[in-house]
Amino acid sequence: MKSLDLRLLLSRRSSRTLVYVSFFAAFVWAAIVIANALLLASIIVGIINDQQGIPTKIFALACLWIFRSIFQSRFEYWCSIKASEIKTDMRIEITGDIAAFTQTSPTILSTLLIKGLNSLDIYLGRFIPQTFFSMVLPLLVITTVAVLDPLSAVIAVVTLPLIPFFGALIGRYTADSVDKKWQSLGTLSNYFEDSLRGFVTLKIFGRSKNQSKRIKKMGDDYTGETMKVLRISFLSAFALELCATISVALIAVAVGLRLVDDTIAFKSALTVLILAPEIYFPLRNSAALFHASADGAAAVKEIAALKKIEIFDNSAEIEIGAHFIRWQEWNCNISENVHARLSPAELRSGQPLFIVGESGSGKSTFALKVVNSLLESHNNLSIGYVPQFPHLAPGNIREQFRLLDRSAEDGTIISALREVGLRMTDLSDGLETLIGGAGENSSELSGGQIRKIAVARALFKVPNFVIADEPTADLDTESSRLVMNALRDRCNKGAVALFITHDLSQVDDHDLTLQMKRILV
Repeated sequence: MKSLDLRLLLSRRSSRTLVYVSFFAAFVWAAIVIANALLLASIIVGIINDQQGIPTKIFALACLWIFRSIFQSRFEYWCSIKASEIKTDMRIEITGDIAAFTQTSPTILSTLLIKGLNSLDIYLGRFIPQTFFSMVLPLLVITTVAVLDPLSAVIAVVTLPLIPFFGALIGRYTADSVDKKWQSLGTLSNYFEDSLRGFVTLKIFGRSKNQSKRIKKMGDDYTGETMKVLRISFLSAFALELCATISVALIAVAVGLRLVDDTIAFKSALTVLILAPEIYFPLRNSAALFHASADGAAAVKEIAALKKIEIFDNSAEIEIGAHFIRWQEWNCNISENVHARLSPAELRSGQPLFIVGESGSGKSTFALKVVNSLLESHNNLSIGYVPQFPHLAPGNIREQFRLLDRSAEDGTIISALREVGLRMTDLSDGLETLIGGAGENSSELSGGQIRKIAVARALFKVPNFVIADEPTADLDTESSRLVMNALRDRCNKGAVALFITHDLSQVDDHDLTLQMKRILV
């Protein structure tokens, strides 16, 4: 398990509970396995030697088997329930925060939310617990074997690493194949979405059959990538079974020869033979589950990529008050090689703060951090947010504002649009102008018009906090002036305002500014 995936799992309480309980359960299971071997060997030897107390030992073994059955079934059930809880948490988190504030393709998000999260059942419910069993069980069993027969323990220590070694070799190809499979699925999803969006145009020009053929070819490519993963999985299972079988056979031969020479006690030999398969079984099972959970591991990696803002954010918390935003020095690794740093600051109502810096320096990342902190403050704050790439809901322009206020009158909406420089004469159908999903528009609204609508919508409910990321992008000089005047006017009336820009012409001499520092690591 990669450290990034583990950090993502440990970032939520339900995942930490799964990790801790699995680690504890591994010790309990090891105790059950060792006790079972000792009792079983003692009963067999006792029956052969006609010893006393056999019924008591049989009763104890029966109780142990009952306990083992109950423990195993309840633990597996608990893991499946916990995996379902984690999936639900992740789905809520993605749909609530990530989907709202990142520019990830809707098709990628839908694939991740449906197929990706559903594939986490095996990964979270079986592979993660089995990973801890593979860490604990072989160690404790080998220790027990070493007490009974040091030579068998040496053989186990020498042969045991072969399973993870061969598993890692095959796992490299599995990971590459699964990545290609996910890329193929993403390409197919995106292409299918694009084809649906342009279906009418394709039909008009008689190109729909060609698109159907291309979609079929992409579907066949995805099927081929899936079959490659299955072939590797079967190869891995065969290699690991062969390795484990040969290793157990080596221990059995060594014990058998010494048993013939009478250099090892029969009870010790029998106990070692019972325990020998248990040394290799956890790793063998873990390797098998690795392939079964490969889709889940890929999904975790995709989620980690979306969540990189939180995962790599090592800064202090942002303090939120009724009329202020405050933070200490903010540090964040926005990618593997780029580090962002922002000096401490405090925003007060009536005084806007401009964060400037070159593209890719982390300004938008910080804006998302501030917005998330405002949302998590649970203070019933009124927030106006303009993202770097505004998203408008499907419908007409009027509906963009009635999502905020069902009773919003046309006159109020027109006035809000006029403040940001958007006149009704600029719109083909006025407030009835239709808008497609994610800002795409059947009436051919320009990027600047979409941005003006987004700004007007953000200011419509007179928010107490205004966060605007590149509010003047796609706008001409006059439109930029009108948009900034509207934003500044709300700030002058008591709002706490944070503006992100790389256009220094929008910053006045008396404005507070901070430079986002971009550091290459």
